[in-house]
Amino acid sequence: MFAHLILLFALALAPAQDSAAVRQSEADFARGVELQQKGDLEGARAAYESALQKVPRRFDALSNLGVVFARMGKYEQAIKCYTDALAVDPAQHAVRLNLGIAFYKTDDLDAAARELTKVVNAQPENLQARLLLGLSLYQLDKLNDAVSELETVYRAQPDNLAAAYALGSAYISLGRTDDASELIGKVFRGVDSAESHLIMGSLHLALKEMNPAIEELTAAAAINPKLPTLHSQLGRAYLFSGNREQAVKEFAAELETNPRDFEANARLGWIYREDGRLDDAAPYLKKALELRPNDTGALYQLAQLAQAKGDNAVAVALLERTVALTPDFTPAHVLLARLYYKLNRNADAERERATIQRLNEEQQKKQPTPESQGARPGASDRPGTTGNTPKP
Repeated sequence: MFAHLILLFALALAPAQDSAAVRQSEADFARGVELQQKGDLEGARAAYESALQKVPRRFDALSNLGVVFARMGKYEQAIKCYTDALAVDPAQHAVRLNLGIAFYKTDDLDAAARELTKVVNAQPENLQARLLLGLSLYQLDKLNDAVSELETVYRAQPDNLAAAYALGSAYISLGRTDDASELIGKVFRGVDSAESHLIMGSLHLALKEMNPAIEELTAAAAINPKLPTLHSQLGRAYLFSGNREQAVKEFAAELETNPRDFEANARLGWIYREDGRLDDAAPYLKKALELRPNDTGALYQLAQLAQAKGDNAVAVALLERTVALTPDFTPAHVLLARLYYKLNRNADAERERATIQRLNEEQQKKQPTPESQGARPGASDRPGTTGNTPKP
């Protein structure tokens, strides 16, 4: 009987304790908001965490704590808070946008694109989400998808320089130089900023106008030498101009401030491999492939590096991935056939030889005939093949 009375007393007391916890959580939350508005981020963090200790699944405290962590530059903690908040209320698109931004800040571009796509699907008019999605897709090398998002933003906000800059860059990467020229001329020509000089230089580079490219890119460096991709672009311009030494310096300068730049890693790896500096080349090529796991150029370069080191089995595995991703990449088939022969995989080698022969014949059919060029049959300018069939 006595135990039964204790149990009834405990059950009666529990709602009062819960109510007290809720009231204290509300007070902590209010204090957190006040401190956050005053700029006291550390105080706000402590207050929100105290509120969550009393009521762990408070959406408002979780989302506000995420904002505080983001403003403190602690994006991993912010991501956890936003994720926990969305587990409570998945329909809060402003929080999902913040989650996408946090992923973008930590270079988790796949996750950023995933979350931002959800925001855009729910709120097609959210231009901030579209812009960030376009930037994420651009850096993921999903250029056509990036252009689709960025064009939407630019049409709605033609004065949005960030959208115009990203869209112009995407056009250049796609080889759409006419579209890039029109956009850049309309928005950036005559503007003396690091960004305007960079995108002008990038356009000249795409048009293979190396001297104007170097001039514009050097002007950008004089204004802001830490602008992302600037030194990578300069490196390409110098490399294509034949100044290999200066190109190496520029790629290295890019990686000092932007170690995740694909172009700088891939180009430095290629240069060092070509120069026989195999151990120096390896980390750059591996980093390039880490940044773009399905980039056939990086795969092929790593395969050539492995072959040069005598790691034929590794080279074969990389080349098999390469031709699976790009079946018409003739040089990869050529090298793969040679390595199959070395590994005594003759049936595989013969299959590759047949593939090479087919690709060469298809390429020849695409070339203009001597007659169509006005030359006599048998003239010396007949088109050649795109690759050599290896022999055992």
